[in-house]
Amino acid sequence: MPQIELFTPDGVVSGLTPALPLVGDGPTLETPLPLEDARWYPNDGSPPRHAGRTTVNPDDALVVVLPEPELRIHGNWHSITLELGPYRVSGRLETLPGFDPDRALMRPGGSFVPLWDAHIELLEQSAAGTAERAYVEVNRYAVVRVTSPLVLGFYFPGATFVEAEGVPVA
Repeated sequence: MPQIELFTPDGVVSGLTPALPLVGDGPTLETPLPLEDARWYPNDGSPPRHAGRTTVNPDDALVVVLPEPELRIHGNWHSITLELGPYRVSGRLETLPGFDPDRALMRPGGSFVPLWDAHIELLEQSAAGTAERAYVEVNRYAVVRVTSPLVLGFYFPGATFVEAEGVPVA
């Protein structure tokens, strides 16, 4: 069974799942996700604990850590910072060459948006440190604030947007 890590409003749960929740170009969580041999890392600073067999409700999956996709396109990279639940997630968003958000016909097809080279931190607890992950999928409907050089209203409906200086990312 594959290993999965989920950042939820109350903490991080890591465990084995019968199948990665992938459909098309990203995860889709429509039913509770079962986890075996789960470990729970609460955000309140209390000690981690073994949770055994548990399930995560779809709305509680804010950030899903997955293996990087094997197939990659030659894309343009944009720095982006998202705030959702108790987390701030900074990373790189990949777009196709020539992407213009005002005229793009392509829209996210699922509930999650992929980010590479992600840094995840607790908004209220900067001393808690930063989790660095190579690839994550972020629940786009849970995002409340976006800092980006692009206007991505259709990516993150309902979020507040802050325009960042356009700086090329290597």
